[in-house]
Amino acid sequence: MGHAHHCGHSHHHKLDAALILTLLFAIVELIGGWMSNSLALLADAAHMTSDVVALALAALAGRLARKPAHLGMTYGYGRARVLAAQLNGFALWFLSGWIAWEAVGRLSSVPDVQGGLVIGVALLGLLVNLIILKWLHGDHDINTRAAYWHVVGDAIGSVAAIVAGAVIYLTGWMLIDPILSFLVAGILAWGGWRLVRETTSELMAAVPADIDIKHIIAVLKETAGVVDVHHAHLWTLPDSRKAISAHIDVEAMADWDSTLKLLLQTLHKQGIDHATLQPESAHMQKNCAPCTGHSF
Repeated sequence: MGHAHHCGHSHHHKLDAALILTLLFAIVELIGGWMSNSLALLADAAHMTSDVVALALAALAGRLARKPAHLGMTYGYGRARVLAAQLNGFALWFLSGWIAWEAVGRLSSVPDVQGGLVIGVALLGLLVNLIILKWLHGDHDINTRAAYWHVVGDAIGSVAAIVAGAVIYLTGWMLIDPILSFLVAGILAWGGWRLVRETTSELMAAVPADIDIKHIIAVLKETAGVVDVHHAHLWTLPDSRKAISAHIDVEAMADWDSTLKLLLQTLHKQGIDHATLQPESAHMQKNCAPCTGHSF
């Protein structure tokens, strides 16, 4: 328990440090984008500003999720992480639309851009992004991964700004600035789609993408003393653990204790640590009212 407590604090310290560093550089980049008149740099600055919101949401949701469960919230507040991640996904879509809208306007009226200033600010931005990515890398929490993908998109935006600045500095071709902004907008839209799809699936209690429920049912049926498995449901708990509930037709109800032990061992090997299993005599399945029309 002490280790988990320490890791939780370390996790939040990383988010807090990333938030402060991102906020400070977002201000620098907004000023640089305004002075250089570069949409690519302004787009990257806007995205970094959204990173501030994303990291703030991640930190807030992480703290809320640590609140203990009670009779009114028996699963606790873990879903706060998922909701924050979904908000961050929608934020990426909004930001993508804004960048694309601005880029369309600049295609018809291309402004002068100071390539040298763009390169300098974008290089510093890329360095900041890489530092934050190192801090957040390897965390499997969906909320932190949402913030992580915000920063990944921002790092790509910094690279795009560097390329745009270099092309403008070397050739004077100003159109590269809005063109690369479209690329950044597309990447952000894709990242937003991934987050919205994953969080919606979890909120809808969908079967986790990394688990094959048919395989789970098949291995449960192979357990000694089990005749059949039906009315099975598999989902992700707010604390990210995998959970299953199922009706188990058994040969002998008197042997349920030993059968249950085998079933739990099997599920643990499959990465499922929370199980609610209802034993039934084999002849009871036809009289199982909740199972009517259920394919599993």
